[in-house]
Amino acid sequence: MTFWQELQTVIRVRYPDAVCLGGACYLRLNGGNLAKVESASSGGYYDGLRLTVLNRLSGPVDTVSLRSWDLPHRKRSESKRGEDAGWDVCRPSPDIGALWELAEEYLRLFREPDSKMR
Repeated sequence: MTFWQELQTVIRVRYPDAVCLGGACYLRLNGGNLAKVESASSGGYYDGLRLTVLNRLSGPVDTVSLRSWDLPHRKRSESKRGEDAGWDVCRPSPDIGALWELAEEYLRLFREPDSKMR
């Protein structure tokens, strides 16, 4: 599954009414706001998300890019050295679930607080 397909799957679990078109997904937030979610790339590889909160009347409200290096670091395995080391570069695929959790934390800023939490 590609990065974009995995991202759509994760988004549709939380937002079944999300509209995904042309490389972006649009989510309904409170107060007439929408969130636009796009995959972000660097060096030709998808490694993060770009989130834009849009107000239907006034346009863009805020934009943030979340990259794989924004996630808490996992324990690294010891690298090979000397003759055992190859020239192959390993690009681990980003943890889309963890990226989406970070995105959800950001999107909570634009939601109305629940009456229970007041």
